[in-house]
Amino acid sequence: MKHIKRRFFFQKTSEEINFERPEFELIDLKNDGISQKELSERKGTVAFIETVDDIVIGGFVHNLKGKHFVFPVPDPTLVYFNNAQLSLAQISEQKKVLIEKLDYTVALNEPAIHDIYNYHGLVSGFVIFLFTAIESFINQMIPDDYTFVDEQKNKTIIYNKIQLQEHVDFKTKITKVLTGATGNDFFRKSSPANQYIWSLKQFRDDIIHTKQDDEILKYQNIIKRSLNYNYDKAIKAVATFMNFYKKDYIIECDCGQDF
Repeated sequence: MKHIKRRFFFQKTSEEINFERPEFELIDLKNDGISQKELSERKGTVAFIETVDDIVIGGFVHNLKGKHFVFPVPDPTLVYFNNAQLSLAQISEQKKVLIEKLDYTVALNEPAIHDIYNYHGLVSGFVIFLFTAIESFINQMIPDDYTFVDEQKNKTIIYNKIQLQEHVDFKTKITKVLTGATGNDFFRKSSPANQYIWSLKQFRDDIIHTKQDDEILKYQNIIKRSLNYNYDKAIKAVATFMNFYKKDYIIECDCGQDF
């Protein structure tokens, strides 16, 4: 798939926003911009930028090296997903290079060592960023006032949104919590897409919580999985999962460029 359409954490048309809310302060950059003096007076406030196409983007005013800027806030989920895509674009080619270099009719030379590191760096980046995109997406889909009731055998625990994010395990959040918060259940039936979600979780755990099998065959499961994993199907499965809960959230950009 081509790179996704990159959007911001807060992005709406000007007609969709109520600027009478006290925390909303529009900074119009369409015409003459805004002076440094005016920006310095708004330091630390939430700022909303109206762009040339009447899209309003949320950001904040910040001083950097003596100059004030309006920094738009990108959607973190899309940032992580995009980073996974950037790794995906290189994994297949780097794997071919690596296999060619691992020719033991000759000595394992320095370029081959570099390619080993490059390949596993790309794989780790893909898995960690794609899984982080899922976690970020789940947290964004939970309403601020939502509570989750965990009825156990001997006790009942009630979690608010902050507690959910910090103390509830991934499987519970992606199934019970997300279903309760949205009324929809992506995992109601088994499918190739949701199986890739679980395999991605296992892959990520193998990388983050690295275990050694013995003194010689260290990390063999990660290496085997990294060579056989279908990265393209995994990222498409995650896109399907997100679009199930938020229509057209992950869509290809129409700019005509791959990345």
